[in-house]
Amino acid sequence: MKIFSAKNWSALFIFFLILLASGIFFVGTAFAGTLSCSVTTAAACTSPSVVILRMSGSGNAHAELPSQSTAAYANNVVCCGGVTDLSNSCSGSYTTVLKLSGTSNAHVQQSGSYSQSACISIPSGAAPTVAYVAGDQSCTPTYDDTLLSMSAASNAHVGNETAYNAASNYKICATAAGAGGTITTDIVDASYVPVSSPTMAMSAATFSFTCQTKTGSFGTASQQIYVNNNNGANNGWTLTLAAQATTNVWDSAGTDYDFNDPTGSGCTDGSDAGDSVGGQMTVDPSVATLAIGQCDSCSTANISKGSSAAFNEGVTNTITLLTATAASDDIGDWTLQGVSISQKIPAEQPAASDYNINMVLTVTAS
Repeated sequence: MKIFSAKNWSALFIFFLILLASGIFFVGTAFAGTLSCSVTTAAACTSPSVVILRMSGSGNAHAELPSQSTAAYANNVVCCGGVTDLSNSCSGSYTTVLKLSGTSNAHVQQSGSYSQSACISIPSGAAPTVAYVAGDQSCTPTYDDTLLSMSAASNAHVGNETAYNAASNYKICATAAGAGGTITTDIVDASYVPVSSPTMAMSAATFSFTCQTKTGSFGTASQQIYVNNNNGANNGWTLTLAAQATTNVWDSAGTDYDFNDPTGSGCTDGSDAGDSVGGQMTVDPSVATLAIGQCDSCSTANISKGSSAAFNEGVTNTITLLTATAASDDIGDWTLQGVSISQKIPAEQPAASDYNINMVLTVTAS
């Protein structure tokens, strides 16, 4: 951090990287979801959950493919969800759960010559894992969940999770760890190595009796804003910037000032909660440079930069830097440099060299 004389000050961003997917916060990497399955009714298994298998009863039952609609099989279906774009299709990245002797009224086998297959899948990436454990064993925590149980390895009847619980029986386990990949954001150097303590310095300002505006540039060749979509956001994603808390201020050992108070065009204190200081920050990603990262075959098509916006507590707490549509690359990485940051500094703000504010980058899978 550059230190200025007593009549000057400098301002510093300290960035903490947090990842958001499907409404859950993760640090660093997020999976597409944790597989969650239960035996319920067909009517209760609603999108985005899918039916993997239909059964004639909760135990000692025959099986039916999910594409069938026999009324007697509607009260006991294996219903799974919790994973982005989960499907019962035997295509894409799929795993066979069971082989069936027919489309309905069928016996089942783990593998073999039966002509029909019940599958679990995602569009691409690492396919879900299916395993068969002894009926007196538990699927968790080794696997995400239990799908159902079966009486034997072949020519078998099926039932719910607890129907067949002897050592000679089988539970069918499944997991989706890694299914759908990951999406992450970070601050990286020119070699794409994460910067351990990323910072962004604002331009220096001289003490003034009037309100003034100073600027900075977020994202440089040595501290790039970085997004890596490794098949973790097939329906698009959004990259945003926000303070660690809406009550944060530019903090120093002396007098603080605000980043989200629009009063007096950002120059004076208003009625915002948690502080009695003025000041407002504006972020303009439209002037930044979006580029492909390490991926040779990727494109910036269908990724758009956000427009200029100012933080306003309770109104604009988050500012969008990038938005990727579902048509953007499902596997790719990108950098962003030169996001314009401007800050209104209240009149007579004391000079200091230690002003800083904690900011958060968040990438959200659509």
